[in-house]
Amino acid sequence: MRICRSALAIGLRHPIYLGVYVLFLSLLGIFLTIGSNDETAATSGYEPAHASIAIIDRDGSALAGELGAYLAEMHDAVDIEDESFELQDALATNLVDAVVIIPEGFGAECLDRGRAGGELPTIQIAYGSYTQGSALVETQAVRWVALAGAAAALEPDADAARVAELVAAAAPVRAETHVENLAQADGPAKPFQAYLNFSTYSITCSVVVCAGLVLTTMNGKRLRARALASPMRPRRLGGETLAACFVLVVCVWAVSGVVGVVASGVLTAGVGFAQVALALAAMLVFALVPLALAFALAQLRMSEEGLNALGNIGGMLMSFLGGAWVPLDVLSESVQAVARFAPTFWANDAIAAVLAAPELTAEVLTRYAIGVGVTALFAVAITCVGFAATRSREA
Repeated sequence: MRICRSALAIGLRHPIYLGVYVLFLSLLGIFLTIGSNDETAATSGYEPAHASIAIIDRDGSALAGELGAYLAEMHDAVDIEDESFELQDALATNLVDAVVIIPEGFGAECLDRGRAGGELPTIQIAYGSYTQGSALVETQAVRWVALAGAAAALEPDADAARVAELVAAAAPVRAETHVENLAQADGPAKPFQAYLNFSTYSITCSVVVCAGLVLTTMNGKRLRARALASPMRPRRLGGETLAACFVLVVCVWAVSGVVGVVASGVLTAGVGFAQVALALAAMLVFALVPLALAFALAQLRMSEEGLNALGNIGGMLMSFLGGAWVPLDVLSESVQAVARFAPTFWANDAIAAVLAAPELTAEVLTRYAIGVGVTALFAVAITCVGFAATRSREA
């Protein structure tokens, strides 16, 4: 056990990696997954966006006045003088989010062009820092002008007041909008499932770097020669080193799992203990994949910088293909096909099978076993690559 303790001591000599990759990334996962689900659950209704706008009416016609009144009703109107410096200063200081300029001749041109079927006059919109609000103001102004042109075409003899009356009646009509609580619709285990999906990144980074440093150090020429010169058998040296790495993997997995269970409150949300245990077991099997990857990289004499780079890049790529950053359903079919060649896809599929199911049926357990089994095969395959690299190096 002395070799095992020495290997563990090597891993503990780098507390910065354990702190960043295990604790910090776990807390980041809570913020990105569980925190965002809490915000979604707290949403109880739909509130239209409001922007602060300045309306500059250079036309003075009835249609221009009605357009200004409509936009002032939809947003917060601020009185600003029609001077270039004043308008620029209002936008620069965020006094207003947008400046709406109704050009001279707008009313007459809107009636004439609408009845002639020509291009309707444009409204000048100066954007501020709140670009989304400014774009919304422009969209609403363009819609109002389009309604005015349609009303003028439908009633050729109508005057500006009549056209404004028709637009005032049609403008408020819009589709009904409601908010669907996705967190409740997906089930109480959805935040915990999202956290586990993100944890594939943190576990990959931490295990590849920490276990890789232990294996690389223990495989050093001087240390290995000194150990082989002793009565200790090479199998015992390798076995105790791998045992120390497995202890590190279990500790990383335990910390990540405990943080997720406590932060999400999955056990108090009505999810069965057996389902949570199976989900965590799937994550433990997945943690063997970065362990196998660390073993293969150690046999290739990868440096500390290389382990950090490949751990982060590999973790980011695998977590992306597992659907941690973007749901796979919204990606192209080619990306979904490639994702099936990543262990994260099968691990997350097994987790989704047990957490999304109301009860553990034979069908659910079969899907879970397939996902976990394929994930374990990835670990075996990468380990075989590491052994091949060892034989090639010794030859």
